[in-house]
This record gives sequence, C-alpha cells and structure tokens, in this order.
Amino acid sequence: MGLMAKGYLEPALFNTQKNELLKEAAILKEQKEAIKRAIDGSMTALDEVEKLLKFATKAEKQIDAFDSEIFEDFIEEIIVFSQEEIGFKMKCGLNLRERLVK
Repeated sequence: MGLMAKGYLEPALFNTQKNELLKEAAILKEQKEAIKRAIDGSMTALDEVEKLLKFATKAEKQIDAFDSEIFEDFIEEIIVFSQEEIGFKMKCGLNLRERLVK
C-alpha cells in the first residue's frame, strides 16, 4: 500500500495483486484446516485404539450377553450391506463385516 501511495505502483496492478494474494491466502488457510482435521482425526483414532486395547487386555470374564454400554463405547455405526450381511464401524477405525445367522 505504501508503494501505491508513493506512486510507484499503479492502483489497477495493486488491486490485481492484492486479490490474487487474498485468494492464495484463503486456499492456504483451507489447506491448513484440512491438515489440522486429518491430524486430529488420527489422534482420535489412536485414542480409541488404546481404549479398545485396554478393554480387551483387562477383560477378566467372557461377555455372554449384549451390553449396550460396551457397544456404545466402541461402535460408531452399523452398516447394512444386505439382508444377510452387516458391518460395524468402530470408533478406532476398524470395520467388521458379519454374516447374519438365519
């Protein structure tokens, strides 16, 4: 802005360059946010893996019946592939496919 004010730079060129720099700054900001989201997602998955590992290694007794609390702790969503097959998307990133017994 100082160069334009002193007459070293034409206003049209200044505005063109300024707009290009603003666009580039917006793109770089979005890329930064995408990288941050990827890192945060990886850390969340790692935390969930550690949580699952702790649960699996300390389990002293076999689970004989459905436990909704355990289910909600480790499962993010259920995916229905067909009438015979479903999947469990775990919070740690694993996807487990299971056949249904008739």
